[in-house]
Amino acid sequence: MKGRRKTFEPASAARSASSVAAAIFILLVLSSWAGGASAAGITYKMVSIGEEKGRIVLDMVEQYKLTETMLEALQNGVPLTFVTEVVLEPEKRWFWRKALVKKKLRRTLRYHPLAGSYEVSDSLTGASRFFATREAALVALGDVKGWVLLPASRLRPGELYRVTIESWHDIGALPLPLRPKAYLSPDWHLGSQVYEWRLRP
Repeated sequence: MKGRRKTFEPASAARSASSVAAAIFILLVLSSWAGGASAAGITYKMVSIGEEKGRIVLDMVEQYKLTETMLEALQNGVPLTFVTEVVLEPEKRWFWRKALVKKKLRRTLRYHPLAGSYEVSDSLTGASRFFATREAALVALGDVKGWVLLPASRLRPGELYRVTIESWHDIGALPLPLRPKAYLSPDWHLGSQVYEWRLRP
């Protein structure tokens, strides 16, 4: 139907898969990759890529667990900025062929002590959302919907593509006095693994 998301199967899926499985372009539940439940870091719980209105669109759910140092800074009014980068390129990429997509999404988490609220803003929508609790704000920080990557017409049917996604805390966005110490401290170097998939439209 017009306006609804069209999804396709991953490159590793069998062509004879059931109708439900064959409807998947790339839909991954990644909870088993999360590592230690209490460890600080960024993990991907779900990533979905599909076609909608002639565009390739990405949805994802991340889980953010901040270090004690970052939590303390946040409560003292220091904004924390996170970057997610997605790259989509042909599997057979020659040196003169650039990646089809190399995009970055920036999101900032900040606490307003006077209001007692947490703000999440992102470069995708340009809007800010406010939450009463830190837990709710962290959930919102990791919830990304409708990130347009490229027109669907740029993907060749049957060709194999590689998608990589990585997220990290942007130390360079910290207030200037904090940066020298933060660059040297592992407590500020929060990030995800680089996740990589193959897909075939």
